[in-house]
Order: sequence, then structure tokens, then C-alpha cells
Amino acid sequence: MRSFTQALLSPTDTLFVCIDIQERLLPVMVRKNEVVKNTNKLLQGAQILGNKVLITEQYPKGLGHTDSSIVFTRIESFNALDSQSQTPQCVLKEKSTFSIFGDEHITALIAQSGCKNLVIFGIESHVCILQSVLHALALNFNVWVVQDGLSSRDDSNHFNALTLMAAQGAKVTNTESVLFGSMLDSKDPRFKAISALVK
Repeated sequence: MRSFTQALLSPTDTLFVCIDIQERLLPVMVRKNEVVKNTNKLLQGAQILGNKVLITEQYPKGLGHTDSSIVFTRIESFNALDSQSQTPQCVLKEKSTFSIFGDEHITALIAQSGCKNLVIFGIESHVCILQSVLHALALNFNVWVVQDGLSSRDDSNHFNALTLMAAQGAKVTNTESVLFGSMLDSKDPRFKAISALVK
């Protein structure tokens, strides 16, 4: 029997994608406080682990920008990542399409990242998340959907979307599993920082 020498999610091959947690959308979501808390954990965890992060905004002229409760620094490209920064650094892109893969600039950016694993969280589960996940699967990405980092205006729509995504091959997971799944061993030098983050 073989032993495993790599984590479930290698930070060099995994892109975190935060979809549309915006000023006029977030207040009407169920479990909005949980989404904010876990999104910030994921963004801070990505900073510790060395993951690239993409944040999208759906039609910000009408829906507002990313809510101020989401803490990050905007950078223009993944090449601008600074390992010394104390604030999560994210590429921010606007879109009008529901799926992130409906926008050619976002699609090109994801391709440029070189990542094969996508960790997806945000809102709404049954609209932009669902369409993005199904398109990502069709493009042969390994998709991890962070259940406790997602929401919709209605719980029935949220859970229906989770069922559909799982049935199509997405891995439905949670914030802690993603963060700890990015390390193989408790001897990893980032383990203490991740452990402190999730407490």
C-alpha cells in the first residue's frame, strides 16, 4: 500500500475564487455572518498558504462593490503577489455574466494562473456559484465548493444548488477542510498559523 506525499490541495496548483459578496447582495443572504467569517478565514488562509485568490463582482454599478466586511488588498495581477504582505492580496475582476467563465477576461486570468483546482465560495449558491461550478467541471477543473462559505436568499435554493453541484462531480467541503487539506503534515511550518486562524 502506498503512502501519500502531497496534500489534497497544493497551494501552487489551487486558485481560491470568491464570487460576488457585494454590498447590496450580502444583506439579504441567509447565514450572511457565517459567509463573512469563513470568507475572511479563507482569504487569510490563502495568504498564509501562498494561494492565488480571485474575487469577482457582478455588475457593481447596480449591486455595489465587495462588502467592506471582506478584508483584502486589491492587486492587478497574480505576478504582483508580495509574500511579505500582512493583508490577503486578491485580483479583483468585474463581470456581467453569471458564470465566471462567461467573461473572457476572467477565463483568461484563470488559465494564466495555471491552477487545476478551484476552491469556490461566495453568493448566490444557485445562480453565479452554480453556473461557475458547472462550467468549471465542464472545463475539467477539480472543483471544491465551500459549503459554509456559500449562501442564497433562500435556503431551499442553496441546498438544491449544493445537491446539483455534488451530483455533477464537485467536491462539497468546508472552510477547515480546505485549509488543513492544503497541508500534508502537522509539521508543516504554516500549521500553527492556520490552527490559530480557525480557532
